[in-house]
Amino acid sequence: MLLRLLLLSPLLLVLVVFALANPQPVLIVFWPFEAHFEGPASLVLLGVLGAGLLLGAMMVWVTTLGLRLRARRAERAGGLLEAELQRLKRAMPGASPGALATRGALAPPGELAPPT
Repeated sequence: MLLRLLLLSPLLLVLVVFALANPQPVLIVFWPFEAHFEGPASLVLLGVLGAGLLLGAMMVWVTTLGLRLRARRAERAGGLLEAELQRLKRAMPGASPGALATRGALAPPGELAPPT
């Protein structure tokens, strides 16, 4: 908490100084519509900056949805493979840990299982 306060204090100080240094009114007109907004230049600029940050964060979040879905599927598949491995180990009582690979049940990736 203290580290966060130490890191954010200079940023907040810069924002306050920026707001105090730019009190001039600015008129923002939304062209195709008749809507307009008038406010201090500092608040307009900070508002646009905040909106851009939110928009960028949402774009990153949407982009990573596919990656998170793939990770969930891979984790589920890994769990199923772990369960299958445990089932095979229970099916071979007294077998050494490497016995499954030597009998062809679990061939290393890229290699063919030896004939049984």
